[in-house]
Amino acid sequence: MAPIKIFNTTPATYGQDYERGWIGFNHAGSWFSKGIAQVQQWKQISDVTVSHVFVVTGEDECVEAAYPKGVVRSKLSVEYWPKEDRYVIFRKPKGLTPEVADRIAETAEKQLGTDFDYTTTANLAMQKNFFGWIVNWLTSEEANRAVDSLIEDDSRWLCSALGAYCLKSQPEYDGTGVLEQQPGMITPQELFESDDLFEPVARTDGSIAPVRVN
Repeated sequence: MAPIKIFNTTPATYGQDYERGWIGFNHAGSWFSKGIAQVQQWKQISDVTVSHVFVVTGEDECVEAAYPKGVVRSKLSVEYWPKEDRYVIFRKPKGLTPEVADRIAETAEKQLGTDFDYTTTANLAMQKNFFGWIVNWLTSEEANRAVDSLIEDDSRWLCSALGAYCLKSQPEYDGTGVLEQQPGMITPQELFESDDLFEPVARTDGSIAPVRVN
């Protein structure tokens, strides 16, 4: 199977490969990225690993919940294209219109300046592993819901929670695919693999590749 369209040190083309309101997914070589990938690994469906999420707000900018800075506006030409230790994949929400794209971007921009969410990060590390899955299976997901209700807070964000929140805030996407969950319980990999929510991913040869693979 031809590889999914991944951008690594080569800038993507705005208006073709990504646009305002799209969601960017990234994986880097840092210890933090590797730790997130490890937590997600046992449930990963795709053959592509992602560990970070950002919302595209312009040709050379995104809004992201970046460790340890919190929610910031970043330049793609500074934080992504020149970095050899990371790659980026973009996904377009289904049925995206310019008006909905503006709403997604504006929702992200309203969170600028809020803190990084260490509590949710720790919670995901505990719950999104095999032991956590067993506990939630035994309690019919009550453990998940109880902890989530205690930590869900839109004054601080984990990257995937911010991306999921920006989508879930739009009536066109609320409850679709992985957005049935609260944003704070969604990992980067789960959001990336939500094919109900996004258009198919393009391969490098221009054909279409499903994110889910056997």
